[in-house]
Amino acid sequence: MTALLDRLIDSLPEELRNPLALSLVEELTSPEIAAILGIPEGSVRQRMWQARQILKEKLSVLLEGKHGR
Repeated sequence: MTALLDRLIDSLPEELRNPLALSLVEELTSPEIAAILGIPEGSVRQRMWQARQILKEKLSVLLEGKHGR
């Protein structure tokens, strides 16, 4: 499952992947990520939300496919 999640995260566009990775891997806060990336904190939160939504959708499709067989 971890390898699958890693591949799904790697497939995200860079602008969505970077804030998510900084949050998950480096355990940084939204203000810290905003400072590193040079973007507003609201943009960080929005990008992380978008990334999570995409991951949920992709994972849901993959899991439905496995259970539907």
